[in-house]
Amino acid sequence: MIHNYKNTQNAFLPKTVVIPLVQEKNSLCKPVIKVGEIVSEGQIIASSKTSAIHSPVPGTVNDICPVHCPDGKIENALKISTKGSFSYLGKQLKAEQWQSLSPASLERKLDDKGILNTFSCTHPLSVTNQIKNSAKLKNLNLIVRLFDEDTQRISDSLMTTFYFDQIKEGAQILAKIIEADSIIFVMSAKDIKERGLEDDEKHKVYYYGLNPKKYLNGFKYEIITSFNKAMYKKTGIKLAKTDFFTDPYTMYDIYNAVVYDIPVMTQAVHFTGNCIPASCFLSVRIGFTLKELVNQLGGLIKNPGAIIINGKNCGSSVNWMDVPVTKAVKSIEFVSKANTTDSQVYTCVKCGACRYNCPVNIAPDMLYEYVLRHLPMPQEFIRTATLCINCGKCNKVCQARIPLCQVITLLKDKLDEK
Repeated sequence: MIHNYKNTQNAFLPKTVVIPLVQEKNSLCKPVIKVGEIVSEGQIIASSKTSAIHSPVPGTVNDICPVHCPDGKIENALKISTKGSFSYLGKQLKAEQWQSLSPASLERKLDDKGILNTFSCTHPLSVTNQIKNSAKLKNLNLIVRLFDEDTQRISDSLMTTFYFDQIKEGAQILAKIIEADSIIFVMSAKDIKERGLEDDEKHKVYYYGLNPKKYLNGFKYEIITSFNKAMYKKTGIKLAKTDFFTDPYTMYDIYNAVVYDIPVMTQAVHFTGNCIPASCFLSVRIGFTLKELVNQLGGLIKNPGAIIINGKNCGSSVNWMDVPVTKAVKSIEFVSKANTTDSQVYTCVKCGACRYNCPVNIAPDMLYEYVLRHLPMPQEFIRTATLCINCGKCNKVCQARIPLCQVITLLKDKLDEK
């Protein structure tokens, strides 16, 4: 439960970090340093057209090697051993007053800070790239969801509990950059009441309450549908899928980037599960491997049957302890074999449950058959995969335990590339 956590703690510094060169969806960063070079904390070590990766520690680049990533893929990574003095950690940083800066000046401050929009952990996107794309749009609204889309995770809710003021300021910064018509904070209705939050109609800032424990409440499609039904008459605002949707992590990173000029080097991660001595919410350096983190958590008290990253409903499961923390990792759960279910995939029984329960009315079973068996299907039908919101509900109701959501995600990625 959220009330059991009093603050965010800093993890010990890692001896070595392993930083995958793919942090953003479909974007491979190229190293700008060589093996053997000495790097400083916060130095750009790899970049792409849309984003950058910074060294989370000072030290020496030991190797460029393949590593298992949280999404199950294998990517090349930079391996850096920690040594030397820090540029940011332990330093007295001066806060900058940004209110008088122009949107263009604020946007420049975000350039090369490596900030990802993790509204969807399965599809993290470059914030600066999204900002550039949003410049083409008019009547844009900024929607900040302050709870987790996965009901089996509380990471975003914890960020909201500990850093609410910074998140609000980060939203104000982003709203100024994209010249948003309004800011809408979507959060727990209970939290709105307890904090005494009220709408600011003059500045078009609104607090919209939902139930975070209700499955699917945190997805873009559900937020749009719910808000437009309940708030359109009151506010005159109608949300659309082209609006800017984001989360507490992204707003907190924008706040640090603009106010303190800090690039993304750490990630707040919720550790839980019955294989570790206690749950905790730690600020972890990017590239910290699970193997080294577990030692800091007190070691394993049981052998994990599964390591679940970013929640049981929408996340992924890995079996390797050499997986590093990336910018899109929000939670890690170590589950014992006794608490894991049968993972055997069986033949589809044609029950239709996946279609009946799909919130966007696609046919997950047929799309799965198309990918697996290459059955000829109309292009219009194949493109329905792009409607998928990655809620994982089809997986949850499938009696045959078919990885429908994961396969549809792969199909979506291929369609995006085309």
